[in-house]
Amino acid sequence: MITFTKKTAPAQEPSKGQDNRFEQIRKTAKEQHKASDADAALRRKAAQEDRLV
Repeated sequence: MITFTKKTAPAQEPSKGQDNRFEQIRKTAKEQHKASDADAALRRKAAQEDRLV
């Protein structure tokens, strides 16, 4: 005897999960670049002040 059952729904589409993951990586990288730029600017300012003294 043959029995028919409904297919289960997929847990999550991989494309949506991957897009979200890549967006998180991009956001983190952007924040790190901002932090490094700010640190570099502070170092340049401190070096310039040391030259003046």
